Amino acid sequence: MLERLAFYGVYVNLSVYLTQSVRLSDAENGTLLGIFALLRAWLPVATGALSDRLGFRRSLITSFVGYVAAYTALFAFPSRGGAWGAIAALAFAGAFLKPVIPGTVRRYAPEGREAQGFSYFYASVNAGSVLGKLAAKAVRLLVSLRATMINSVVACIVGLAVAFFAFHEPVAEKPAETLPNYRTPAPNPDGEAPPEVPGFFASLWGVVGNVRFLGFLAIVSGYYLLIDQFYQTFPVYIVRMFGDKAPREELTLINPLAIALLQVFVGRITKRFAALPAMAVGVLLGAASMALMGAVPTLYGAGGSFFLFAIAEMIYSPRYYEYVSSFAIPGREGMTMGLALVPFGIGGLAGGLLSGRLIGHYLPKEGLKEPFHVWGTYAAIGAVAALLLFGFGLLFPAKPIKR
Repeated sequence: MLERLAFYGVYVNLSVYLTQSVRLSDAENGTLLGIFALLRAWLPVATGALSDRLGFRRSLITSFVGYVAAYTALFAFPSRGGAWGAIAALAFAGAFLKPVIPGTVRRYAPEGREAQGFSYFYASVNAGSVLGKLAAKAVRLLVSLRATMINSVVACIVGLAVAFFAFHEPVAEKPAETLPNYRTPAPNPDGEAPPEVPGFFASLWGVVGNVRFLGFLAIVSGYYLLIDQFYQTFPVYIVRMFGDKAPREELTLINPLAIALLQVFVGRITKRFAALPAMAVGVLLGAASMALMGAVPTLYGAGGSFFLFAIAEMIYSPRYYEYVSSFAIPGREGMTMGLALVPFGIGGLAGGLLSGRLIGHYLPKEGLKEPFHVWGTYAAIGAVAALLLFGFGLLFPAKPIKR
């Protein structure tokens, strides 16, 4: 929650900060945010495996130290070089944290309650988002947009203290026969050694060599292209359509607030449905959200779009982590959950490159604004991804066999 408080407190206004304060062009802003999305998604493939060796606690401490340095640099050096360096550092810091929390859920959730565990995880993520955006709004109005970076520095210092003093990796309380699915640091009650964990490259090939898994990741990249537009495109869209005084933080609160309040409830309802069809419905609702934003270019349309996408996320996201975690090799949960972030990078990079060019062409600083061409493009991409995911579910209806 603290890490997301810091991240979204900056990310909600980052594209505005980069174009107004750092004075990047629309195209360079989109490129930077796209590369940021790629790095923060693909780096965890390596750092997730490293976290399995370091231990989750050390990985969290490393992450928060990096975050403190990165947010401080973003505040202290509002220049082109400073922005590129600080945002690269943010990606590296996040790469040490992102696999750890879902990896912890996967490793220690009670048998049969993994979906509920991922619902609690996702609710806490969105609670942090709500708090971060509220704090950013207050500081932006009382001090300045640049000063909102300090909120994130403070949150990460608190997070570092919690990781150092209060986070302890639990020992999985599982019957002996289930130990192959849960890595423990000590022998089991019968005195036998824990099962041997495969080497990194053998584990990596065991996951990425699965063509079905790779095809699934490629398809769902379209969903992550959509979700990033609430941060790559929306902040610039609302400022250029409605002015700098438009309530952009309040509108972005609709999504995480709805998820924080309703995620566990929706998770209980949707857990009876198969994972792939449920995710496909979520992607389709995400596409409808994009279409609504473009078809109703008002503040009410934007609010409706955020709420509709919240429903999409509540259906999609916990099932995604549950589905991907079923491919996890015992003792390599961190690496597998790192691979789960690859579609974030593919979708984020493609979305960033596309966003900068669509904004420059259809939402110029001066002249005619054509928002439907921007959001309609995203809606079309989402609709195609949903159809492909439905087809994927028909071809591969069975749940993957746990390794």
